[in-house]
Amino acid sequence: MDNSIDAKSHGGRLASIDALRGFDMFFITGGSGIIAGLCKGFGFGDCWLARQMAHVPWAGLAHHDTIFPLFLFLAGVSWPFSLASQRKRGLTSPMIHLRVVKRALVLFFLGMTIGGVLGFTGEFRIPSVLGQIGVSWGVAALLYMHVRKPLLRGLVVAAVLVGYWLLLAFTGAPDAPAGADLFSQEWNVISWLDRTVMPNYIYVKGVYDPESLFSIPPGIALAMLGMSAGSVLVSSRWSGVRKTILLLYASGAMLVAGFVFMFVLGMPIVKALWTSSFVLVTAAYSFAMLAVFYWVVDVKGWSRWAFYFKVIGMNSIAIYMLMRIGVIDALKAYFLKGLVSKAAESWGLFANSLALQVVCWVVLYAFYRRKVFLKV
Repeated sequence: MDNSIDAKSHGGRLASIDALRGFDMFFITGGSGIIAGLCKGFGFGDCWLARQMAHVPWAGLAHHDTIFPLFLFLAGVSWPFSLASQRKRGLTSPMIHLRVVKRALVLFFLGMTIGGVLGFTGEFRIPSVLGQIGVSWGVAALLYMHVRKPLLRGLVVAAVLVGYWLLLAFTGAPDAPAGADLFSQEWNVISWLDRTVMPNYIYVKGVYDPESLFSIPPGIALAMLGMSAGSVLVSSRWSGVRKTILLLYASGAMLVAGFVFMFVLGMPIVKALWTSSFVLVTAAYSFAMLAVFYWVVDVKGWSRWAFYFKVIGMNSIAIYMLMRIGVIDALKAYFLKGLVSKAAESWGLFANSLALQVVCWVVLYAFYRRKVFLKV
């Protein structure tokens, strides 16, 4: 593998991992609005490309629905590198276990702060993006440490996804009428659990939560798939080209498995439920994107173009938090509000999203230059 051009990033991870994470985060730091804004500005506001920049209402898949699962997948990819580094530094298994649990709890708490728990009003959200990442990654990391054979890890993933299909397909809401669609927003068992167990602490009160605590098992499976990809990349057994091919094979296998769940087992792709079909199809996308970035950035050494995304990817949690607590919006309003206001109405979305992207990147570049990296 050619490591001549910055093939390693901060913390010993492959540069492609941070670049792909930055590419993923690009879309929630203004990128999706830039693309949708261009479509609108040129008079194609409701075109196919613009629709890819927003979540589907329930069943189905748009590009915007791949952002969260790709991020969780990449968290899994990084774990074999981190685990090897910690063991090399002499950390014992109990010490590593404690670090995993601590990271999961910190992410869960940060998610609850975004949900308003520190307002002390009793009105806050328990599930969250960060919380689901923390718990899913944490459980998967512990499983990865204790289930060491790749075949057994694969069986664990398969058991989780098949078990989740059985739960959704055959256990709907108790009040579901005969013949009801058990994957629908109204009658699925996961949303019923949300409404029953924590009705005042979910995203859409009285309906469902897209990051439900009860849909964490498939998230664990996705994180474990990411760790399988990471174990391939961290291995010294294969060349860079061989690793790329293995990732592409895995992508194809995930796509076939996803189609089986969709067309044979009748399980639709529903991001809000993290259906097994959704996990497998987005895993296929994640494996393929990782293969492309790894081959281009780390195998071929063509990394200069990826620097823009690398800056974002190396501080992804930091920028997510800064956006959610309003710091980025405040900076954008202070420095760029006047310029944005000059844009024509048809170009308003583009101008506002471009301003958001600029502010995010400038802040992250300042962090990068000063070697400030938020680690959880």
